[in-house]
Amino acid sequence: MTDQVDQSRRNMLFGAAGLLGGVAAAAAAVPFVGSMLPAADTLAAAKTEFDVSTVEEGQLVVIQWQGKPVFVTHRSQALLDEVDGHDDMLKDPNSEAIEEVSAEWMTPENRKYRSIKPEYLIVVASCTHLGCIPMYKPTKGRKDWGDSVPEDWPGGWHCPCHGSLYDISARVIKGSPAPHNLHLMPYKYTSDTTVVIG
Repeated sequence: MTDQVDQSRRNMLFGAAGLLGGVAAAAAAVPFVGSMLPAADTLAAAKTEFDVSTVEEGQLVVIQWQGKPVFVTHRSQALLDEVDGHDDMLKDPNSEAIEEVSAEWMTPENRKYRSIKPEYLIVVASCTHLGCIPMYKPTKGRKDWGDSVPEDWPGGWHCPCHGSLYDISARVIKGSPAPHNLHLMPYKYTSDTTVVIG
């Protein structure tokens, strides 16, 4: 009978020691795991909130996201009408070659506008050739830029460094040194006019 009591007591002590050891290991692991998570200021910098209603129709503004410049353009109906009719001039009219965003909103219709709401285009403001910041020229042709652009260019962006051209949806024109369309980034609307990028 003494052996049974000793065995029961031993099992209880082993169980209690194991439980205390598990609690101690968990208590030690929590701060260690917490130290590997990004700091609050880093998480805050990873996202940018912006009210697109502050951008007037036809206007382009530049905001910051993760230290990068981002174009936010409010396209008028006249500019949206310029999205169609020149797919033969584009390297990647459907944004299929390279795209960071594979969201549910990238329907065939949204691919040509490259935005959740067609009137607001939000793209990284760096030429995909060597990273220069393209200049916004929404009007057609070479009126403002001279011989550096073709007469039938539909308007959009012109990179001053090496002459890359993009249309009003930031899709790269054939013959440009830039290999890809201006990049999109993940974003969502949290209200009718507020977007959160990142």
